[in-house]
Amino acid sequence: MMNDTASLMNASRLRCSRLILLALFCLMGTMWAHEVHFGQTTVHVEGVEEAQWDPLKSMLMDQLTLNGSGPAGEPLADDLAFFVRQHFIRGGWPDAEVAWKMIKGGIELTVKPGNAVRVGAVTLKGEMPLPEEELKKYLMKPTLEREDVDKKQPQWVEADMQQGAGLVQRRLRAEGYLNAETLLLPAPTTGADMRRDLTLEIKPGAKFIFGHASITGTPKELEKLTQEEMTQAGGTPFNEARVQQIQQRLASICAEHGYLHAATTADYTLGKSGGTVDVVFRVQAGERVRITRITAHEAFSKGAKRVLLAKFKPLTGQLYEAEEADFFFKRALDSGMFTLLDTKVLPDNGSLAAGNLRITGEEAKPVAIGFEPGFDTFLGPQAGVTYKNTNWRDSGNTLAAELSYSTAGPVGFVSLTNPAVFNSQHSATTRFALEQFNRFEYDRIGTALGLDVARRVNHALSYSVFIGTTANTVSSKVLTLQQTGPKSYSLMNLGASVMYDRRDSPVLPKKGWYVSGRMESSTDTLGSGVSFLRSDMRGAWYIPITKKFRFATGAELATIQGAAAEKIPIDSRVFNGGPYSVRSFGMRKLGPVTPGGTPLGGTSALFASAEFSYEVIPNLELAVFGDIGSLAQGNNSSPLSYSSDFREAIGAGVRYKLPFGPIRIDYGHNPNRRTGETSGFLHITVGFAF
Repeated sequence: MMNDTASLMNASRLRCSRLILLALFCLMGTMWAHEVHFGQTTVHVEGVEEAQWDPLKSMLMDQLTLNGSGPAGEPLADDLAFFVRQHFIRGGWPDAEVAWKMIKGGIELTVKPGNAVRVGAVTLKGEMPLPEEELKKYLMKPTLEREDVDKKQPQWVEADMQQGAGLVQRRLRAEGYLNAETLLLPAPTTGADMRRDLTLEIKPGAKFIFGHASITGTPKELEKLTQEEMTQAGGTPFNEARVQQIQQRLASICAEHGYLHAATTADYTLGKSGGTVDVVFRVQAGERVRITRITAHEAFSKGAKRVLLAKFKPLTGQLYEAEEADFFFKRALDSGMFTLLDTKVLPDNGSLAAGNLRITGEEAKPVAIGFEPGFDTFLGPQAGVTYKNTNWRDSGNTLAAELSYSTAGPVGFVSLTNPAVFNSQHSATTRFALEQFNRFEYDRIGTALGLDVARRVNHALSYSVFIGTTANTVSSKVLTLQQTGPKSYSLMNLGASVMYDRRDSPVLPKKGWYVSGRMESSTDTLGSGVSFLRSDMRGAWYIPITKKFRFATGAELATIQGAAAEKIPIDSRVFNGGPYSVRSFGMRKLGPVTPGGTPLGGTSALFASAEFSYEVIPNLELAVFGDIGSLAQGNNSSPLSYSSDFREAIGAGVRYKLPFGPIRIDYGHNPNRRTGETSGFLHITVGFAF
């Protein structure tokens, strides 16, 4: 029994010994968690927290590099301990201690940082040419920008304090105090909480300001632009950085207008007691560059080169203008073929007056397949599959296809777009589509084949011409022939559109305006007798009131001439009501509606709206609006015909801006509700109302 007890005690002691050895091994692993290797030297560091290690490791590597790749020795160990201690003292640990010893395989450093010093009272002394609080922010900026800093009790770091004093000095010099001096006067560390007060002495000196700024050597056509820079400089604080900025701006103005090799200098004399400084800027414009050649990088594919050379072709033979080149640059990006483009004008055949516009960049992956879910208050839930190839068969053409489904039925299309028809600025899109629409009390199945040729003339003006044919059948168990129009019809469509757009953005406008017009002639090809002319005019104006507060107004007039409403296919008529017109009605619901809820449309629709919006947080806006509109039926002889029976909407909404446009939620109230009408309508959709 005693032997068994002794055996158990020995086994227990053995287990305890193993546990102690394991704990010691883990402890040593923790102690040596940080180490640096260089050549034949390994340095183990104990007592350093994880957040302190990276800058310390960098310092140790610098010292080991200076020592060379030889083996470790006691002099190196002593030096490393000294530099580590200085590193911690500068970082705000004045009582830091570092011990060293030689161990097998290298050097071991043991760090005891001690207590950290905190910043106490901050005082500015001397003349204050700027608000004291502003100067204190510059002084404390490096300290308060440290990671995990205690904003109320920041740690004292000598290097940060010196850097902050330098920022104050630079700020004063930027205001024209060119001889400004700052002197850091730290007090001794006091108190149990290791506080260290700080005084910054400021000597601003005399102030210098721009006096008369003149310019010589400017090309005649740029004199007005460059003189504006001179006018803006007069009376502002003088400093060398501002002089250099003006020089760079003058060179940039010259480069933007084709003087790509322009150089600028400045002459001025500083007085000892400050005051005004007269400056003469001298421009050496050089020769103005004319684009003689367009070249694309060899790495571009055959199709990409075709598109690039065609898009930039109009620049050939022209004097270089940055704004014009930027227009063609954006048109090339609009093709969707490129993720990155860059242009540079190089001397052509050694002549500084002749330029080779060299295009470099990266092509996008040509093939993209996507799944697109969605929802709006008219079509309901939607889902679709898309396919896109932006460089089909290395031709530079885009092949696209989509199949989508909503509560109105399936829609599918295939299109082929040539972004540079016959290497010109025109693009052409051929499109074949199939559609079923059964949203109301009828079912329409249609096919369409069309060709659209478009061109963007400049930043604002664009136009297109189009031709197409459609074949449709309409069936209904409820609606009469007068309500649906022809049951089976085929139309030949021919038309054109034009747009003049001065908005700052076509999808997220904040300021500017646009007007657009479209005219389309539709003629029956199967003997149903359908023939009419449709015209649409639309415009909007966006006015920023403040940085966050905006006003916008828009209007639209759509008319059909040549046929009465009952002779026109129901889906070819004009409608009113919905998220893009009078918002107190559902989509198409302003005007005559059957008892079953089918909008019958008409031959003339008028709409106008005004809206105030405010950005409460970045990208999120609240809006209030008012809409008015009407719908007329009959055989209109004038494109300006409209009904005087106006309907209104007043409402509010929310917009959340995304790169492709805002997600918009609007509720429009019907202030003059009639029998059978709702009191208002909630709309959820994408894009602005006008």
